[in-house]
Amino acid sequence: KPTLLMLFILQLTGFVIVLLLVAAAASITVNGTGPNKEDALSYTTGMAIFVIVIINAGIAAWTEHKAGDALEALSKMTQATIYVLRDGQEVKTEVPAVVRGDIVILGTGDVVPADMRLVEADDVKVSEMALTGEPDDVAKTAKVKAKKPGEPEKLTPENMVFSGCSVTNGKGKGIVCDTGMK
Repeated sequence: KPTLLMLFILQLTGFVIVLLLVAAAASITVNGTGPNKEDALSYTTGMAIFVIVIINAGIAAWTEHKAGDALEALSKMTQATIYVLRDGQEVKTEVPAVVRGDIVILGTGDVVPADMRLVEADDVKVSEMALTGEPDDVAKTAKVKAKKPGEPEKLTPENMVFSGCSVTNGKGKGIVCDTGMK
């Protein structure tokens, strides 16, 4: 995580900010070598630009620093967990620790942590709206149905649940087939 000082320095490296700093330096240089170099008011434009750029960089760095803190707190707060069957025991596990081959226990309200093939399903319904756009919940079963000749292949098989979909009804168990993005 970058420090406040690092964020402040990064704010000063933007193209427009560098142009403003060059303009301020040029203004001070021109006024320092001109006929009114003893007049303190001739330096006000360059100094004003410097002060405004520094204040702007400070405010932007502070805001970014606080936003980073808030984002970190939010990510800790929303760290999802799920129950996994390991060594015959139900273990509460963080979702990123779920691996291929794990048996995950699903219940109403759970978000499916990975792509899974159901091995047990008791009236399981899943909202696949994010995946397929279908507004209605989709009934899932652990039974594998044979494809009939000439029948089009389904987009989402009845014995599969997919990562990010919500379980809206029932309970079940599934074996993780895939995790993460491909």
